[in-house]
Amino acid sequence: IACFDTAFHHGIPDVATRFALPRAFMERGIRRYGFHGISYEYIARRLEQVDPALAGGRVVTAHLGNGASLCAMLAGRSVETSMGFTALDGLMMGTRSGALDPGVVLHLLRQEGLSAQQVETMLYKQSGLLGVSGVSSDMRTLHASADPHAAEAVELFCWRIARESGAMMAALGGLDGFVFTAGIGENDPLVRKQVCDRLAWTGLMLDDAANEANAAVISTPDSSITVCVIPTDEERMIALHTIAMLEEIL
Repeated sequence: IACFDTAFHHGIPDVATRFALPRAFMERGIRRYGFHGISYEYIARRLEQVDPALAGGRVVTAHLGNGASLCAMLAGRSVETSMGFTALDGLMMGTRSGALDPGVVLHLLRQEGLSAQQVETMLYKQSGLLGVSGVSSDMRTLHASADPHAAEAVELFCWRIARESGAMMAALGGLDGFVFTAGIGENDPLVRKQVCDRLAWTGLMLDDAANEANAAVISTPDSSITVCVIPTDEERMIALHTIAMLEEIL
């Protein structure tokens, strides 16, 4: 039994799957797929249990860990996501660059003389929080560091989340809820606050005490956006799919 991390995003609109490349490449499978789908599917199911009304609306979920991405969900279904053809796209991550001007890659190959393998290693293993800070890919270490580059890395991480969240809102035509999940999303009040402060223009109001306590709902009662912290459980989601498949087979 295989549970594909891209499956949850298979229903996104065709326009959201396309790159502006010659059509022949699209026909060869070069398109946007999206990842963290198992996590997002679990969050969609869990949200139905804890807040059915919100689950039926427009929700952006931020899976923030060593790998990081966003998913725009409408009534529990994915309509857009920040990762694309690979899990390198979108948000800045622990050691991955996230979205990058393709011209930078060409410059690294032509002007800097790096090989394709060296560029791949840099983008996947030497960039992100680690590359910008020069200190660590671990958010806890960055918070504890006195190195100003560590603070710059955290700021950029949160800036990119807020910026890309705007794109998710555009895909949804508005926003009713925002969910933080995964290691950083579930456990880091500082990151959540920086992101929410940058989204205050939407009418989102953060309850600082609830945020510090890692509460299930961290927005104020009069906030226009409900902000939740929901632990993800990809292993449980895989187990549920496995049970369902076995029941069909047996």
